[in-house]
Amino acid sequence: MYNLDVAIALSNYSMRRRGDGVNRRRSSYGEHLYSHSLHCLIGRYMPKDPRQSFLLNSQAAGSGNHDAVLAMGWFYHNGVGVEPDMNLAKRWYKKSARQGEPWAMFSLGQLANDQREYADAMVWFKRAAEKGNARSLFWIGKLFWKGHGVRADRKQAITFFRKAAAQKEPAARRTLKFLSRNTLRTKG
Repeated sequence: MYNLDVAIALSNYSMRRRGDGVNRRRSSYGEHLYSHSLHCLIGRYMPKDPRQSFLLNSQAAGSGNHDAVLAMGWFYHNGVGVEPDMNLAKRWYKKSARQGEPWAMFSLGQLANDQREYADAMVWFKRAAEKGNARSLFWIGKLFWKGHGVRADRKQAITFFRKAAAQKEPAARRTLKFLSRNTLRTKG
């Protein structure tokens, strides 16, 4: 089952990106389809219908809407309105990553991490982090902490946790808070 908070975040993310002005006329139909898809997904202004949301989003992605291309990966990854298919999720995320989308790069990192392909995960997380994705910084830290795909280096991990926390990444903030409570007690 998909997380409704993630669906709403997709909607809010899309609304923030609309000011980019790239191919506005050509993509207006795609934007309309994508927006309608999000409304179907979360039940805003119409009944909630994940399958219809997927179909509308598929049309929007076909029209070239960048947000819809990213969302196609999400639909396949989470099995929303369609059977889960990690190969198709990866294909759509890669297409979105080629368009420069940091969340697609992050998602590719997560897929690689889930498949224990840690070197690939590190590559994707680094690419996303270079594009400003704070959550990727946190995941790079996790890879260093656990020694997955790299030599375990807790100092390096904490450096990445701090970078992510400085960009207000909640998981990094929680991790640093936990570490400060637990490591300071054992040292003192």
